[in-house]
Amino acid sequence: MLLSSLEQKLVSALEDLEVIDAHEHLSPEEVRVNTRVDVFTLFAHYTQGDLMAARMSEADYQATQNPDLPLEYRWRLLAPYWEQIRWASYARALLLATKRFYGADDINEKTCAEISARMAKANTPGIYERVLREACRIRTALTQCDRTDLGTPLLTPVMPLLPQAIWEVESWPRLVEATGGSLRTLDDLVAAGRAYISRVKAQSAVGLKMLSNPYREASRRLAHEAFEQLRAGEKSQLAEADSLRDYLVDEMIRYAGEQDLTIAVHTGYWGDFRTLDPLHMIPILQRHPKVRFDLYHLGYPWVRESLNLGKTFPNVWLNFCWTHIISEKFARDALDEAIDLVPMNKVIGFGGDYGLTVEKVYGHLVMARENIARVLAARIERGQMNEDQALGLARRWLWDNPKDLYQLSV
Repeated sequence: MLLSSLEQKLVSALEDLEVIDAHEHLSPEEVRVNTRVDVFTLFAHYTQGDLMAARMSEADYQATQNPDLPLEYRWRLLAPYWEQIRWASYARALLLATKRFYGADDINEKTCAEISARMAKANTPGIYERVLREACRIRTALTQCDRTDLGTPLLTPVMPLLPQAIWEVESWPRLVEATGGSLRTLDDLVAAGRAYISRVKAQSAVGLKMLSNPYREASRRLAHEAFEQLRAGEKSQLAEADSLRDYLVDEMIRYAGEQDLTIAVHTGYWGDFRTLDPLHMIPILQRHPKVRFDLYHLGYPWVRESLNLGKTFPNVWLNFCWTHIISEKFARDALDEAIDLVPMNKVIGFGGDYGLTVEKVYGHLVMARENIARVLAARIERGQMNEDQALGLARRWLWDNPKDLYQLSV
């Protein structure tokens, strides 16, 4: 991307700043280095969604991810669809990472074998250090992989608000093993959820994750009825939308607030995103005014609704994780509008939102720095701030705000 001299000057300054990566799905490094990787691994995660949208079949996509099949065959499956998605923001992050770490300006029939060989050679212990610390200047990444044994200060856990075992009745006994309690009443189930939160906090979790689904006002009476149906075997699992779920979510948010943990909230784009409207959160925000809520992804496509939540609710922060690779233009427009609307201690500037493909965190961060630089440069050129003030804002977004929100000791 062509940048003006002022924009490039700001990018260079941003590259010198340390970063707190406010959202990833990275597992412990051993998971990555024990995985066979090649050029097609780079097309995993979000890029897969673009390939599917371009009408690549699920079977063909899965074939590209099978390292036992010939590379040339897999490339023939991928190539037509790669040409349809290569201009999207997901693809740009992929290409930036490929150039930085594997020395290729493009991914094509001529380069895919060499990229694969270089990826395999680089897939060794220390890859997180080389990518996150050395290439990105990330001090720590808040990661969600449903475990706390991450093995490095480069990763800081954020765990689900409700423990996974709570969804299946047959798994309930596991919830009370650590406490030695029983699971005969609704209060027992609530106590097991609280014990889970206390445990993961003691294991260094700094936040808990939930979805911005439609939630009804919590009713203990209705929750008790649903609990008894589960105990009686009338149902085998907790439904994604029922009175017991609503009650448990409310109780766990309350307890998380007592434990001074931040609630991270997925809002907007993913699957049937109608169920993820950020405005679903308003009753919860009102019921829990002292709990800190970190709204992910600006609720895309409900961007202005999300910005307004950050403007009107003191307990809401706005997290630009994922946004720069959803659409660079949307992220710039939203960031510029956020400056007009939202107190600057409420903006979280970056989260890569990747899992296995740690390299693409770098590509995403390059795009985020460019977006931040372009927004701030325009403000400088309009005489609304000077360079020192602009870089002060950037430091808040990339370091101070996530550090304060999650109370990190980094």
